[in-house]
Amino acid sequence: MSHALAGDGINFSFFNLLWSKSNNNDDSRAPLLRVPDTVIFLFGVANQWFFTSKNGGPNRDQTMILRKRRTNLTLENIEEVFLAKASSRGTVGDDDIVAYFIEQGRGDSESGQSCSNAIEYFSPRSLHDFLQSCSKTNKSGILQRFINPHGSRHNSQIRAIWTPKLCLQERRRTKQELHDTRFALFERAITFDGPEIHSVSLPLRGTVLAGRIQSICTEISKHITKVVQEDTTSRRRNDVDNAFLGVARMVVNFKVDGNGRIWILWSDSVRLESMPRNNTSILSKLEPSSPVQGSVSEPLNMDTLVELPPSTKLSQLPNHSKTSKLDNKMKVASCPSCNKEGFDLHFQAVTYKTIMQHFESTLDMLSSHEESHPSKIWPPDDRFVKAAGGIGFGKLSTQLAHDREMQSTERVTEESRNISPVIRQVNPKLRVKGFEMYRNDPSFLFKTCFVCEDCYLAYAQLTSSNFMITRPVEIAFEGNTTSHPVPPPKNKRVHKRNPENDTNMTRHLFEKAPEIPDAITEPPKDDD
Repeated sequence: MSHALAGDGINFSFFNLLWSKSNNNDDSRAPLLRVPDTVIFLFGVANQWFFTSKNGGPNRDQTMILRKRRTNLTLENIEEVFLAKASSRGTVGDDDIVAYFIEQGRGDSESGQSCSNAIEYFSPRSLHDFLQSCSKTNKSGILQRFINPHGSRHNSQIRAIWTPKLCLQERRRTKQELHDTRFALFERAITFDGPEIHSVSLPLRGTVLAGRIQSICTEISKHITKVVQEDTTSRRRNDVDNAFLGVARMVVNFKVDGNGRIWILWSDSVRLESMPRNNTSILSKLEPSSPVQGSVSEPLNMDTLVELPPSTKLSQLPNHSKTSKLDNKMKVASCPSCNKEGFDLHFQAVTYKTIMQHFESTLDMLSSHEESHPSKIWPPDDRFVKAAGGIGFGKLSTQLAHDREMQSTERVTEESRNISPVIRQVNPKLRVKGFEMYRNDPSFLFKTCFVCEDCYLAYAQLTSSNFMITRPVEIAFEGNTTSHPVPPPKNKRVHKRNPENDTNMTRHLFEKAPEIPDAITEPPKDDD
């Protein structure tokens, strides 16, 4: 059984182990570790709340990581504390960043795919909305208070890849200023969690800050090793397959605040060093100062696992309009061609001319046979729509139902047969008379309609082939009612075999032995 700390992505055990106290406090005092207010949500319910207090320890004079009581785990208390600590550095505006939520990813460990964790930043208003709706979303993750960065102009973050013999550190800083309201919330906050074009990589100059981060990583490793080993020895040995030796490698994210204090944010990946339980007899024979080499099952994952959700919209251009509201969420729109929903930012423009050519080519294919003529069968069968690329008819059924409500006397209107359903969806008031007037007008032909990427690629493929639409092949079967039934096979005359004829033929073949010609012993003579 492996420890719950080992793995990739946001790990709740990491905060639990930082908070846990070691029973052996004789060697030295507890390490000085700082964690911002971190609330762990399990299925939409606040489960644990960790914070850093200046009044910890037995004498109430140490800076320690503490955990709040269950009675304080209310949504109102969480919002009040987060906003109160954010206002301690000044007045909190409506567009200021006060917190962020990192949702725990759902990766498949058996397939070896690493799980990505989606991060979302909150203003005071969006934090209130999130806390009121978290019980309905059933999300699991951590809600962490935003730490004002060093310098207070740009948000920055440090990522450390730590091993006992090496510590690689990288710092990224946002391009946009933290309080520049011409940009949306995410553009002013993302570092490692967003596209690299929105942030810059900066070196850690000097040895003071890098040395402090490396020493904090070492203290984290020692503290976790001591706590886990004490917990392992307190349990029965049969419950654990491997003997825990320590933290082998880990990726931890840090932040430096305005006062120069270093805060531990979260860990991206942790690997443990262990030894099989049947080999632990070796440990008793070694001296305490002797190094022990264990085994690490998997390599460390150094990829960025905390990322923005796919529905995030980012922009590099400032917004100078005071009336427009900035938002990082993409709007969900319905494609007028296939009736599928998607993010409007991914929609592409297609001209009316292309849509009309596709619709007319489809009508020509249907009119080539009397059984599928549009005047008899409308809407067309699904196999004909699929042969036409599977596009252009997604909204047809909805339009037909609306036409029956408006004109109950006619089953199919003239607009439905003559105007493409895509153009009708974009221009619902367009009639046949107006369409015939504008169908040859260049200004009308080169107007555009936005469709999803799949429909755009299908239109592009049909345009390159000059809209050559092949009619689907109709396969006949028993009870076939299609327009092209396969004629039944003709009766073939079967020759009846007579056994007596077979016997006579056999006798005729083997009554006499075959005659063999004489062998040629001499070469032919030439004529004189």
